Amino acid sequence: MTKKKKLSDFYKKRIGKYTKSKEEEDFLLNTNKILQDMEKEWYKDYDIKYPFIFVFGLPRSGTTLLSQFIAHSFKISYINNIMARFWLAPIHGIRLSKNILGNEKTTTYNSDYARTHELSDIHEFGYFWRHWLLKNKISGITNIEDIEKKIEWQQLKIVLANIQNEFKNPMIFKNIFGSYHMEKLISLLEKVIFVYIERDELDVALSILKARKKYYKDLNTWWSYMPPEYPLLKNFPCEKQIAGQIYYLKKFYNKKVNTNPEHIVCVTYKELCNEPSNVAKKIQKKSVDLFNYELILKDNILGNFTFRTYKNNQKQKCKFKKMMKEFKYE
Repeated sequence: MTKKKKLSDFYKKRIGKYTKSKEEEDFLLNTNKILQDMEKEWYKDYDIKYPFIFVFGLPRSGTTLLSQFIAHSFKISYINNIMARFWLAPIHGIRLSKNILGNEKTTTYNSDYARTHELSDIHEFGYFWRHWLLKNKISGITNIEDIEKKIEWQQLKIVLANIQNEFKNPMIFKNIFGSYHMEKLISLLEKVIFVYIERDELDVALSILKARKKYYKDLNTWWSYMPPEYPLLKNFPCEKQIAGQIYYLKKFYNKKVNTNPEHIVCVTYKELCNEPSNVAKKIQKKSVDLFNYELILKDNILGNFTFRTYKNNQKQKCKFKKMMKEFKYE
């Protein structure tokens, strides 16, 4: 076994853990703060040279699978599960990952509620986006316009430009928080494509319910992303919360898509599963049309994925469908 292989196996045991103790959380945060101060001295005022691709969509709509597909089908860079531990000092994380893994980029195209399994697979970099887009508090979602004025946009641009320069490549992020500030990110970074994935909303509802059952004893505990209308929904029982979560998020996303059509690629979960090559071609075309930049596809692009749907839950589906209609008419 080579030394790099031994190191890789060690980090798979440590960094690959999903749950962290309070001591580990504090250690990571303190380490990030120390490295952040050091890293600021490295940053230069680079231009944005390559496209950023941001994936968004409803919880449980296929955003992670789509992100994995883009990350591993194109010659494109992304933040992996090692790099993500350095959300305040991303250049340190990128260089550490290269030292441990080299150029390894592997995926099983599996995930556990957005958590990918391989060290070299894509990570949604949630702590990074929460930090820079001020989403550590609920007010970051419910008061978007006020929060947007407080975000350090130019500093965020500097960090992203330096990350991109480190890779010297286009980049893909699953960036749900970025969808709340779509216009600002487009204006700030210019070379931006948002890829919006849609899935049958009743399948989404049942999958969110399944997630609540897995993670919480109290099913009335909120799970995953919030619409700006969260204060209206938070005291409803579980099923009505989920119905409202889907209704208002979808309404919010549709408005964003209609406002910024030139920077949006719309795909469906079914299309991604059955015809992923078509999805890739849509993204390629958008990049050429907008920026005259051709994203390079790898030779080993997958032919299809397993399409998952809930066929045997018609009673629960009917209940969710009725609730969503109630929100529409309220």
